[in-house]
Amino acid sequence: MNILFRHLIIQFKIDIRDNGTLMTYYFVPLLFYFVMGAVFSSVNPISRETLAASMTIFSVTMGAVLGMPAPIVRMYESGVLRGFKVYGIPAWAVFFIQGISTGLHLTIVSLVIFFTAPLFYGANIVVNIPAYFVTLTVLLFTMLAIGLLIGVLARSQSVAMMLSQVVFLPTMMLGGIMFPAELLPEPLRILGQLLPATYIMQAFTDSAYNLHTTLSTIPALIITLGIGFIAIICSIIRYKTIARSL
Repeated sequence: MNILFRHLIIQFKIDIRDNGTLMTYYFVPLLFYFVMGAVFSSVNPISRETLAASMTIFSVTMGAVLGMPAPIVRMYESGVLRGFKVYGIPAWAVFFIQGISTGLHLTIVSLVIFFTAPLFYGANIVVNIPAYFVTLTVLLFTMLAIGLLIGVLARSQSVAMMLSQVVFLPTMMLGGIMFPAELLPEPLRILGQLLPATYIMQAFTDSAYNLHTTLSTIPALIITLGIGFIAIICSIIRYKTIARSL
């Protein structure tokens, strides 16, 4: 356990010092939040009702889906995983630490958004704080699971980026983050129901803000967790193939 903890601290520091990782975990999500938060709150005052939640979903999705897979791919492209194996450290522990480290970075960003959205943009204050953070935890788990799955599936960084965009862009456009999903055409709305962001936005809206939604919190969280567990199971299956090739 002490070894895992020390590895986590080292990985956290490595992430901070890596420019690419820093961009996807902190700089771009927070820049988007500060710019688009001002735009959304000015153009569409209704967006203030769930501004913190929608910007948090964007930031977590970007960090987990765009930022996490690339370091994982680099590790087995460069032979780092083989090096860990020589010293008796299994690949699953390396992936686990990478996920925890990414989760810590994204939690920090989420807290920045949570505390500053009401101050900077007059966003609605969360009515049910425990429900907000429970929903945030489910969001982190599911998006990190998807990021891990992309990382272990991709055979190169270019493939990882392509797979990440396949998840990230539809999430932004169809998940009800930028605008209500009800405004989408029926085929796109049905497609959006395949995305965890659609359900997590419903959970935030219902439980944290006590606003009307088409789906209540518990079913929304169960579906989101289900997507996350499916991603974890698929990652484990893929991991066994990777472990045999090391």
